[in-house]
Amino acid sequence: MRSIYYLFTRFYVAILFVLLEIFALSLVFKSHKYQEVRFLNTSGNFTGTVLEYVNGINTFIHSGKNNEILLEENTQLKKLIAYQNQYPSDSSLPRNSSTYHFDYIPAKIVNNTISKSINYITIDKGSKDGIQKGLGVVSSNGVVGIVTNVSENFSLIMSVVSVKSLIGVRHKNTNALGNLRWNGEDPYTLQIDGLSKTLPIKKNDTILTAGFSSIFPPNIVVATVKNLEADESTSFYNMNVRLTNNINTLSYVYVVKNEKKKELDSLQMQMINE
Repeated sequence: MRSIYYLFTRFYVAILFVLLEIFALSLVFKSHKYQEVRFLNTSGNFTGTVLEYVNGINTFIHSGKNNEILLEENTQLKKLIAYQNQYPSDSSLPRNSSTYHFDYIPAKIVNNTISKSINYITIDKGSKDGIQKGLGVVSSNGVVGIVTNVSENFSLIMSVVSVKSLIGVRHKNTNALGNLRWNGEDPYTLQIDGLSKTLPIKKNDTILTAGFSSIFPPNIVVATVKNLEADESTSFYNMNVRLTNNINTLSYVYVVKNEKKKELDSLQMQMINE
C-alpha cells in the first residue's frame, strides 16, 4: 500500500491529466458520433500501418536467410544442369519393364586401348558414383564392355574387343541365341558362335543383346552380320559381324545398373549349385 501511495503522490499530476483527457474524449464521442467513428478509423489505420511496418521489418530480417536458401538451391540447380550437359543423354536406352529396372550412369572415357589382345577402357566414375564390378557398359550405338575394376573415382572396363570377352546375343529376325566373342585379329570385326546353320541368316542382319543376363538390357543393338558360311565340321555358322559401336572413337559411355541384379544372380547361382 505504501508503494502505491508513494507512486500516486509523486505522479498525481500526470495521472490526473490522463484521467481528465479520457473524460474529455468520452464527452466528445457521446455528443458527436462523427468524431467517434473518425477516431476509431484513424486508430485502425494507424494500427494497420504499424502492423504492416512490423511485417516489413520481419520480412527484411528473414529475407537474408531466404536469399541464402534460394542462392544455394540455384547453385545446386546450376550444378545439376552442368552435370547433365556434360554427358549426352540418350532416350533410346531401355529403362523399365516388369522384369528389369535399369539406371544409366553417364561417364567420360579418359583412356582407351584397342591394339592389345585384352583391351581396357578407363572412365571418370568410380565407387563413389555407384559403379560396381560386373556392371555392363553401353553407348548410344551399342555394347561397350563390362566393368572389371573399380576405384573411388575411376573404373576399368574390359572392352568387347578382348579375347576374354563373351556376351550373350540373339539374331533379331529368328531370336536364335549365340555368343559374341573376338578372335584377337581385326578389332572392327567380331565373331558369333552357336547360331545353327539351318537358320535363315543373311548379310547385314541385326544382332541384339539377348537380355537373359542381369548385365545388359535386352534388345540393345550390338552388331550387323558382315559375312557367314556354314561350318562343314559342325552344325553352326562361322559368322563375322561388325560392331555398331566404333570402340576406338568413343568419348562417352553409360554404365548399366540393374537394381535387381543381385537377386537374379543369387537365384541363378542356386540353380547352378543344385
